[in-house]
Amino acid sequence: MCGIAGIVSKNGENVVPLVGSMLLCMINRGPDGAGLVADGHIIKSNSIATMRPQFQKMSGKSALGHTRLAIVGGTCGAQPFSSCDGRLVLEHNGEIYNYKKIRKKLEKRHKFSTTTDSEVIVHLLEDHLRRNSLIGAIKRTVAELDGVYALAIQDIKTGKTALVRDRIGVRQLYYADNGRFVAFASERKALWRIGMSEPTRSILPGSATVVSSDGQLESFHVADPIPPKVRIVHRTMKSAVEGYRKALIESMEKRTQDFQRIGIIFSGGIDSVLVAYLAAKMVPEVVCYTGGVKGSHDIAYARQIAERLDLKLKVAELDQDAVEKLVPEVINVIEDANAGQVEVALPVYSAVKLAHEDDIRVMLTGQGADELFGGYSWYPKVVEKEGYKKLRERMVEDLLLLYKETLEREDKITMAHSIELREPFLDTEVIRVALATELRLNVKGGHDTFGKHVHRRLAQSLGIPKDIAYRVKEAAQHGSGMHDVIGAIARKHGFDDSSVPASYIAALRQREKIGSSQRYGYLFGDEKIWTAEPHVQMYLDSISKRLPQFEVVAKVK
Repeated sequence: MCGIAGIVSKNGENVVPLVGSMLLCMINRGPDGAGLVADGHIIKSNSIATMRPQFQKMSGKSALGHTRLAIVGGTCGAQPFSSCDGRLVLEHNGEIYNYKKIRKKLEKRHKFSTTTDSEVIVHLLEDHLRRNSLIGAIKRTVAELDGVYALAIQDIKTGKTALVRDRIGVRQLYYADNGRFVAFASERKALWRIGMSEPTRSILPGSATVVSSDGQLESFHVADPIPPKVRIVHRTMKSAVEGYRKALIESMEKRTQDFQRIGIIFSGGIDSVLVAYLAAKMVPEVVCYTGGVKGSHDIAYARQIAERLDLKLKVAELDQDAVEKLVPEVINVIEDANAGQVEVALPVYSAVKLAHEDDIRVMLTGQGADELFGGYSWYPKVVEKEGYKKLRERMVEDLLLLYKETLEREDKITMAHSIELREPFLDTEVIRVALATELRLNVKGGHDTFGKHVHRRLAQSLGIPKDIAYRVKEAAQHGSGMHDVIGAIARKHGFDDSSVPASYIAALRQREKIGSSQRYGYLFGDEKIWTAEPHVQMYLDSISKRLPQFEVVAKVK
């Protein structure tokens, strides 16, 4: 995991100092190394601080900067990397799980200077660029990569810079342009730091945006986020469980190989339980981390389940005052004041903070299982009212929107604590198996209170007791107690129904709804559970306006 920043000037001005400022804004994303390339000249160092005297002497009308969190390749992996012929410069944020296989194929033709997974990408691109355009080379390269990534690729020969995102959008990259330059970064606050105003844009999953030397932008599709056509092959529970078992175990093995110690974001729900249970069989030391309000259901269940499954658990218990102190910090980190996002982020943030204090470097999460296997409480009601075909469409939409509704938030939280997050359920093969499974096996219909039956049956077959596998878990904001506490804090500061003007409520209705619960889930149940109360949102907005380096992102449809 790392931080990427860069600028292409439209008028030839020196942008190196600005890129340096952007990197300093994201120092937590890469405490183990730093690098910068300006007009083809590369410098590297073991930290931004030691690199500053060098880049203060540099100049360039285009520059890429990088901060590195060392996970693969030890301390010798500062970026950017260059191709053997010197034409390409690459920066990578993410993990490539099949890099050893790719490297073995490339070693006869290319000289490697590190053992990192990132370096294989630039040499693979170099191979494909000999017979293709830059976009053609990128398409062929990402087709071979098994992993997650945000890439910044500079072609010295043409002056073009390509920004690329993995097919499901696990790693993010933002960009913005104005009359002076095009800028891009792993976090929006780095763009805000240099005066870029909203709207900033995301590189979309499976896409590449190419910036020409004069700042012109062009976007391309380079990889399918999910397989375009998947034939249903798992029509019985036995077939589905066996197919899923193989895919998930391989996914977990990829994400835990070579580690002696790993952390789990743990809520006590079956998704995080299954990840933790498998990880404990693969890694010598596994520590689960839970966050929430004192006395909340998630904390109580997490403790009970961890004890029964012999999992090591640490808990961050927060009272109302602690939550209140964390709210501004969380808003600043996730770059969003949306009430639903903040309420879910708070327990995750407190758990990850505890992991950071334990010097955990990599954590696993259960994100993605609900969208793949039908775990949301409104899915059976969709079947009842709209049928299975419509449910599949909604589930695919939820999966494709994970990048901005969940993944970007979680990445920023973990990277704020210099921790890399890995998502076993979003492995390409796990996704393929889920889509190839008859949907009726997972969601039974209008009266199904569980969902995710293939997921739960696999958990049972691996040795997880049935009552744990089939426990119905509350949504994170409710199970952790955050929803009620945030409401109480807002009222404490004078925000209640009577304080919200009609004009604010009207403006609130125009904001983009984030998460399937806000987009349509509320239509199939109690609207009050899933819709943010206006006075709570008004309180969070008031905080965001006072935060340094934070712009309120008024997301309007």
